[in-house]
Parts: sequence; structure tokens; C-alpha cells
Amino acid sequence: MQFIEAKEVKLQAMLSNTQEAYKVPLYQRPYAWTKDQWEDLFEDVMGLEKDKIHFLGSIVVVPEGEHRLGVNYFQVVDGQQRIVTLLILLSAIRDMAKENNNDELAKYLTETFLFAREWESGKQRQIPKLKLGKLDDDAFQKVLKDGRKDGKHLIFECYQYFKEKTQDVNLWQKLLNNISIVHINAFNHFNAFRLFETLNDRGLELSAADLIKNFVLMQVSSDENIFNTTINEWTEMYEKVRDYEPVKFIRRYILSNWKGNISEARLYEGVNSKLKEKNAETLCDFVKSLNSSATVYKKILECSLPYTSLNKKLTELHLVEVAPSFTLLLKVIPYLENQQLSEQDILDIMEMIETFHIRWGICDQSTSRLDQIYNEICMELDENKNPPKFKDAIKQKLSQAIRNNADDEIFKRSFSLRTFKTAESRTKYILWKLSKPTGETSLNIKEIQTEHIMPRTLSDDWVKYLMNDTFKSKEEIIALHKENLDRIGNLTIIKGGWNISMSNRLFDEKKKEYEKSEFQITKNLITYKKWTFDEIENRTKDMVDEALEIWQWKW
Repeated sequence: MQFIEAKEVKLQAMLSNTQEAYKVPLYQRPYAWTKDQWEDLFEDVMGLEKDKIHFLGSIVVVPEGEHRLGVNYFQVVDGQQRIVTLLILLSAIRDMAKENNNDELAKYLTETFLFAREWESGKQRQIPKLKLGKLDDDAFQKVLKDGRKDGKHLIFECYQYFKEKTQDVNLWQKLLNNISIVHINAFNHFNAFRLFETLNDRGLELSAADLIKNFVLMQVSSDENIFNTTINEWTEMYEKVRDYEPVKFIRRYILSNWKGNISEARLYEGVNSKLKEKNAETLCDFVKSLNSSATVYKKILECSLPYTSLNKKLTELHLVEVAPSFTLLLKVIPYLENQQLSEQDILDIMEMIETFHIRWGICDQSTSRLDQIYNEICMELDENKNPPKFKDAIKQKLSQAIRNNADDEIFKRSFSLRTFKTAESRTKYILWKLSKPTGETSLNIKEIQTEHIMPRTLSDDWVKYLMNDTFKSKEEIIALHKENLDRIGNLTIIKGGWNISMSNRLFDEKKKEYEKSEFQITKNLITYKKWTFDEIENRTKDMVDEALEIWQWKW
């Protein structure tokens, strides 16, 4: 039995075959080539000499059904990016011919290479040479038909790029006669997926998500019903997370459900090792579970749970940069949905996560250890299988990590001496929390700026002011300024855009604006008669005490 049929063909022969047309399967990723790849392709074609052949790689196809009279469809398992791009380029050349009043060439390119025709019910109908997935096909067919652009889409951008670059309509001859492709008919999906593991799209390496999808579909391809179900589940999953780095999601899912910390670089290898001996039903169940978790993951990232209090806290957690904790949230939130955990349970868990991450980050602990900590918590929850006890188990594990790495003494010292990055959302959030907002007050981080009370750049007036009060030399003032500038005691938050105009003014002038602030932490600055390094030191101590109270860990 023949495993594959591979033949090298010129693009002209491939596209002019009246009995063949192509489809991109639902499970394939959307069109992803960008200017770098378009430019490489265009330069390759432009640089071709008349008698030279440019080999553009291979495409792997699987026939869709039995061979019949008329047009037969092939599913493009690998190579869709280059085929789509070639057809867009050919469409741009066709439209340049139209604009040059060469309607005969435009008609020839359209009817011979961009579309096929077949008879149906005594009538001839036009069939596009390639159909894409639902996210791309509408834009692609508009370009294929007449170059019409309607809205924003990467395919429209590609068409416009080639339209602007193409000066000579005779480029179609090089494109069709001097481009060579290896056309691989794999006969069935199993053969195709075996090949796919060793093939890459030009210029875009396969991600772990692509490889995992390919591996799973290969393993289930012998059972049509399971294969179709798996494809549908994978496609649904991918649609939910496609804008949220699918590889990161899949890794979070794995960390939430399998023992061991696995890196993104080894994600495919780890999944392959775990699932390679499993049957088709188990693999389909894996994808179903992945799809279910994708729903939860999307809600976590979009803060769209059906609870106002939880969405508010999720919004705040995003500011604290707690992405490793999504592993744990993926585990516990489904128990909220089936009512085995309450809204308050999840809110308490989120509060613990915030305290843990604030302390961990302020104390400069290694972020690489967080995945292991959360993976261990998830495995412990799986072992005891008792949702009412989950909160206690999480509390115990996070408390232990804080006790060993970020207890009160370590936190107090780190918080006092730390250089805060003023542009970071976490810094703004910490200052906002230190302002002790009421429960109804929400935080819009885009409206908030971090303000240096003693300004980032000392004017001559500021230097004189500090020298007169501290009796120190200018050099000592400059050194102390550098040391104290980004300490928490010299920072506050403001709303609006007055920061630039006010930033370098002397403290007495700033106080007039601080008094108008809606943030109590800023309004309180009017109680200070002056602003020197001593005030920064004393305010830092006060803020440390407040931080210890806000982010208590002995729950």
C-alpha cells in the first residue's frame, strides 16, 4: 500500500488542474504570515532569472472523499500559509492587469488559476481554488474575486502590500512558471499527521500548540467520529484562547492537572510522553477537558465571571501580575460553577494569592519557583478531593512559602529599602491600597500616575532648599536624592495630567494640588510642613506598617 504520493510540480500545473481545488481544515490555525514573510517571497520571485526554478517547499494534502467527476477537494494539512500568500499575490497581479486595461490577461488569470468551474444541474458554477477557515475565508474570497477590501484583516494587508509592490504585471509568468512545489498526497489524515511533525511553514516554526494538536489528531484519525469530535473540541478551545497565547494556556492547564513543572520549551515533549500510549477516547477526553478549561481561562483573563466581587478582585490581581496563580484558579473556579465552593471561598483564595504575590515580589523571590508551588497545590487538591477543605490546603501551602521566604521581617526590610518601578502597575496598585480605598472605590489604572514628591530631577531651587534644611553639601544632597528617589516614602499617586507641569515645583507649591486629590494617601501630604530625606524615611516607616496590616499572611 502506498504511504504517500509526492511529486514536484510548477505552480502553473498545480493551479490550472481543472479537477482539483483545496480547503484548509477547520482545525488549522488562521492565516499568520506578515510583512517579513511577504517580503521574502516577493524578493524570491522578483530575483528569479528566466531559466531558474525556485523551490518553495512542500504542501501536504489529504483527499476529501472518493475521486469523482468534476472538481475534487483536497484538505491542506501543511503549507496553507504559502499557498494563500501565492494566491493573494496572483490576485494583486490580476488587478494590476485590469487597471492597465489588460482585461484579457485578468480574465485568464482568474478563470485558469484563481477559480475552477464545474457543471451542476446543467449549469456551470465557479469554484475558488482554495477555501479557508471561517476566520479568514470571507476576506480571502473577496480578494480572490476582485481584490475588494472590506474592513481590517491580515489578508487585506497582504493584498495591499503586493498591490503596492507589483510594478510589472508580467510577474505572473515568473510566479507560475518558475515556482516549484512538492505536492504530497498523504491519502489519509494519519499519514499526513506523521509527516506534519517534521514539516514547518516557511518562516514560522510550529508552536507547541500546533504540535500537540497534530499529535492528538494523528492518534485519533482512524476513528472518524472521534476524529471529528476532537477537531470540533480543539477548534472551540483554540477560538477561546487564540488571542491569549494558546501555548501559555495549555501549559497552565497541564500544570493544573499533571504533576511536575514543565516549561514551554518542553511542553510538546511532555504531553507526547504522557499521552502517547492512550487510546482515542482518552485523547478526545483530554481535548474536551482542555476546551472546558479554556472557557474558565478566558473568564479569568477577561474578568468575566458571573460575580461582580470576583471580577473586581481579578482585575486587581492582573495589576499585581499573578499569572502563575492562573494554574490554581483553573483548578478551583469550576468548583464554584458546580456550587461546591462559594463566591466567598474563591474571593478568600484570591485575597491569599494577592498577599502571597505582593510579598513574594517585594522580597525579590524567584518567579521561576511559583509554577512549582502552584503545581504542588493543585496536586494536593486532587489528592484530597474535598472542595470544602481546599481553602485550608491552599492557606497552609502559601503560608509555608511566605514563612520561609517573605515573613514580616523580610517583607518589612525589603519594602523599606526597595527601589520601586514607578511605571509598573503593581507599584500604582500598592500605593492605591495604601490609600485605603473604600469597598465601593474601583481602580482605573490608566487614569493614575505615580508621582515623585521630591522630584526625579532636582532643580537649583530644590538643591538650595535641601541644603538649607539639612546642612549638607550639594554632592551629599545628590547622593541622598539618588538613594531615596524611588523609595515608597517618596511616592504617591495622582489622577490626571498635571504631573508634568507640577513635578519639579517646590513642596509648598505641590501641597496646594495634593490637597485636591481624591486619594487619601496624597491628600495626607498636606500635613507635612516640609519635604526632606527625613520625611521620606519617616513616611516609609509608616507605610511599611500599613503594608504589613493590609497584606497579613497569618490568615
